[in-house]
Amino acid sequence: MIITPKQPRDNKTVSRLSKLVPYMLRGKGEERCTWYMAGNLEGLDRQQDAGLAVDVMELLQEGNTRAKGNKTYHLVISFHPEDRRLAPAELEGVVRRAVGAAGLDEHQYIAVRHSEQEHEHLHVAVNKIHPETLKIHHPYKAIHAYQALATILEEELGLHRIDRTRSPLQSHRARNFEAHQGLESFSSWACRCIGDAIELDRIRSWAVLHEELKRFGVRVVRRGNGLAIVDGTRPTVACKASALGRGWSKQRLCARYGEFVPGPKAAEVAREQVHAYVERPLGRPRDDGLWREYQDVLGAARSRRDEQRAALSSRADEARAAHRRQFKLRHHAIAAMPIPGCDRRKLYKTLSFERNAAKRRLSAKIKEWRAASVHGHPGSWKEFLATLAARGDQRAIRRLARNSGALAIKSRDKQVRAMLSRGSRSSRGSIVHNLPGGVRLRESAGSVELLGEARDNALEQLVSVAKQRFGSKRVTLLGRKNVQRRLTEMAAERGLEIAEERQR
Repeated sequence: MIITPKQPRDNKTVSRLSKLVPYMLRGKGEERCTWYMAGNLEGLDRQQDAGLAVDVMELLQEGNTRAKGNKTYHLVISFHPEDRRLAPAELEGVVRRAVGAAGLDEHQYIAVRHSEQEHEHLHVAVNKIHPETLKIHHPYKAIHAYQALATILEEELGLHRIDRTRSPLQSHRARNFEAHQGLESFSSWACRCIGDAIELDRIRSWAVLHEELKRFGVRVVRRGNGLAIVDGTRPTVACKASALGRGWSKQRLCARYGEFVPGPKAAEVAREQVHAYVERPLGRPRDDGLWREYQDVLGAARSRRDEQRAALSSRADEARAAHRRQFKLRHHAIAAMPIPGCDRRKLYKTLSFERNAAKRRLSAKIKEWRAASVHGHPGSWKEFLATLAARGDQRAIRRLARNSGALAIKSRDKQVRAMLSRGSRSSRGSIVHNLPGGVRLRESAGSVELLGEARDNALEQLVSVAKQRFGSKRVTLLGRKNVQRRLTEMAAERGLEIAEERQR
């Protein structure tokens, strides 16, 4: 379980409840809510009353005129893909305790569960304005409270336990980059290549340290109250110096070498780099050609984007020039008219009004041109793999495969029928299906996997789906030994031919 606040994109005083709650309930026009809860909103605890509940919460927010920041707190509670589906009473307890951990237990909130993705998750929209005092509460530094609560809830509810003993040296930004992109972050690369390669004990001065960092194409600079390691060619690619190890903190480096002395300029560092940071996929290197294909597709998409931007810029410049010529000619025509000055001024005023209106129409048209342009970007490396895996590319499937303790039925024959009802595509390139009775299955090329608890009705639906997909082909059962016995009996009754059973 992961409990984390979602930061707003802006800091406007306008409430985000009117946009956030409809997104939680319906998304982009599709119904996605599988459970609803309203807290501290007496009489408005039904999903049909969500619109009225939003109006009540926004009315309360308008009562606080002093708060300048955002008045809505967005909390996301994510469950592991292999967790069982919690009962409504358990979900209510999870939400109440999570809101209480942020000190918002007396505030109004709306909670919604989404089940269309690989992992179920909850969205909680909390009104940061207290219903009685009208004071705003900012839950600063609540991450540690959320982590402690998540550990307790995992033990109490019997959920999958997440390892939270990661190294504190890696920042949340670096972890998010690796999780979403599937690439090694600059922070991880610097810790692996620089922090482990440079021995600070044999370096005697700042000048020597700067020379050592040159071959990695990075430099150490003053950033805020500390020091940062910055890429020589990309100034936006950086990490804290302390991410390389405890000995790299500003306090310890200054204690070792004295007051900080700035190093060479970025251009000089870029010329002398030998082992520079290059984005590469996480994990051990694989020579399957996928990374080269991704680089080629990415390069082609960027070339198309640059060409489209150049063509759009030229088209917009021509349209603006034609607009100026048209009204300039009309201006000269009015100036050449043999009419009194008062009439000429009226025509100039009318022309100015028409010119401004035409300029606004032209700006809207150019905006439509920009919106209609298609770059064909393949997305992140992880999204690229997911797209190929969904098409049945075995190289991408092997890249995305991970060890799992879940129960699965697999066929070696990849030419199998796909399920008729498609769910939502996950980041692993598979399809997650939400079936009646709270059963959730993950469908990928050649296998069907059960997510959650191995109940009898879940096993029956797993076998039924496997029969639909694989037909009379020989299949392999993967899972724990005690569950395999039950699954084998059901599979035999449905006519599935079992080639082997493997214990996970």
